[in-house]
Amino acid sequence: MKPSFVFATLLAAVSSALAGVVSTTIIDSIDPAKWISVESGEIDHNALGTVANSTGVSLEARGGTPVVHCYNFGTSTSRTILVTVIDDFCNNRLIGLTARPGVEYWSRYNYGPVTTYVSLTMTGCSPWVVDSACNINLRRPVDGCNTGGVNGKQGGWMTDDCASWRTDPGSNGSDV
Repeated sequence: MKPSFVFATLLAAVSSALAGVVSTTIIDSIDPAKWISVESGEIDHNALGTVANSTGVSLEARGGTPVVHCYNFGTSTSRTILVTVIDDFCNNRLIGLTARPGVEYWSRYNYGPVTTYVSLTMTGCSPWVVDSACNINLRRPVDGCNTGGVNGKQGGWMTDDCASWRTDPGSNGSDV
């Protein structure tokens, strides 16, 4: 092998490794209270037409053992940023809302270099009113995945018999 090829290969490897460290440091040090923008929406997976009004529907207890699924790849960020996003999403958008089966409730928080997507997707059960379990369920993949510290969190999702709760940091507007 030519010495110049070996040197170029080593230089590229070191540059890639350092780029990852710099990127993670920047994302972990963002002020969690200063997002640039927030997008929110609902996706009704049941139909393209009108959704039936859930007024008068009796609510039932949700069941099933929660299962956490970890991404273990993609953009990572700090627990502080993710908890700030989760608390805003739950406290200001979902708590008190009657969630309907087949509907996904989501928001995407843009911090510039990091974008965090959070969602609740109803997969079954009768409609139910979202309560503070929202904050707990969206934190499960944050605290149950990438457990080596408070930084380097890559998110995931938690499922039970009724819903899927997703916390997903991405970069530059992407969900990856």
